[in-house]
Amino acid sequence: MKISLKKYLLYSSVFAIFTEAFFFHFIIDWKLLYLIIFVNYVLLFKIKKITINKYFALLLLGLFCHGILANIIIGIPPNYLIAQLLGILVIGNYYYNLIPIFEKEEIIDLYLKICLIVAIIGYIMLTFDLQAYDDRLHSIFKEPAHYVVVVLPACYYYFKKKEYFLFLILFVSLILSKSSLGYIGCAFIFIIPYFTFKKMLFLIITIPIVGVMGFWTYENNENFKMRIDDTVSSINSIHYGKFRSDTNISSYALMSNLFIAKSNFVEHPLGSGLGSHTYVHKKIYSKNMTPPKYIKTLKLQDINSSDANSLFIRMFSELGLLGLILIGFVLYKFSICFKYDDLIIAQGIFIYILLKLIRDGHYFSPEIYFFIWLLYYSLKDKKDQYKLS
Repeated sequence: MKISLKKYLLYSSVFAIFTEAFFFHFIIDWKLLYLIIFVNYVLLFKIKKITINKYFALLLLGLFCHGILANIIIGIPPNYLIAQLLGILVIGNYYYNLIPIFEKEEIIDLYLKICLIVAIIGYIMLTFDLQAYDDRLHSIFKEPAHYVVVVLPACYYYFKKKEYFLFLILFVSLILSKSSLGYIGCAFIFIIPYFTFKKMLFLIITIPIVGVMGFWTYENNENFKMRIDDTVSSINSIHYGKFRSDTNISSYALMSNLFIAKSNFVEHPLGSGLGSHTYVHKKIYSKNMTPPKYIKTLKLQDINSSDANSLFIRMFSELGLLGLILIGFVLYKFSICFKYDDLIIAQGIFIYILLKLIRDGHYFSPEIYFFIWLLYYSLKDKKDQYKLS
């Protein structure tokens, strides 16, 4: 019975990271992820004692104290803070307790297989026009960018393992997503590892190639070209909050949230508390913005205010200088994975973290704590091995 229970926990928990599009709205969003986590918590109790990582607990306590203090000073309702902390605690602590039950190879193998299945589903959906974005592959995910961040560590894994056929299945799917984040992720696959290992000759050769590929993409992909051109021409919007009438929605989403984050940081350099970005966006600083008329007509002036369009922007806005320090600390600690050639999936997860900082600021998206704790335990096991040797 325990074997079948463990298998269910493994398969359902790994599958859960691919479920962000599976939900329905009744008063609030009811996500399949929440149902899986709730049921699995009950089952997890049957297998082991639920614990919490002391550093994770201290982080949550620090965020709680910081948020309460900021909320009192600024006057932000506490429900914004509490909702974020509860989500982080419940989902984050679930994967912290789940992953040690299994061999990491078993978890990684299942994750890789599901990525390939999801990619093939994406090809089928794209071929037969069965998706929301007609010409952009995103498989069972809501958006191409969400597909990219979940699948990219697997793509990196196959590349480093020299399993080029499987690599190409995923790599081409990332290209077909036509996501700017996907193009950046593809470039990171070839570049990021060599900053740590200082293989400068390879880097010197690779950067021009990536540059040429980027230029070719810019010249031949209208969607990519439009986003780059609009973003560059809209940089002044970060300072003044005034947008050109032809600013596209993606550029507006990025620049408007940067403007809000910048304004919030100027007034609150230590942040306004976890979960507060959407509040200060809608209630305080949006009155200083002048969105394009068509954005107002579509009622999208607050687009992506719930997650600031980017984890970096959100942490910069909500945690200020403390958020920047936290980001730097986490990147430094996790970059150690590049010291070990066999921690391939951990290296792919590091690239995932970089992409999350660029796009998608949700603190408890389905995959985030699965990846973070898998990387954490991979580094911990490696450290323990060296202690024993």
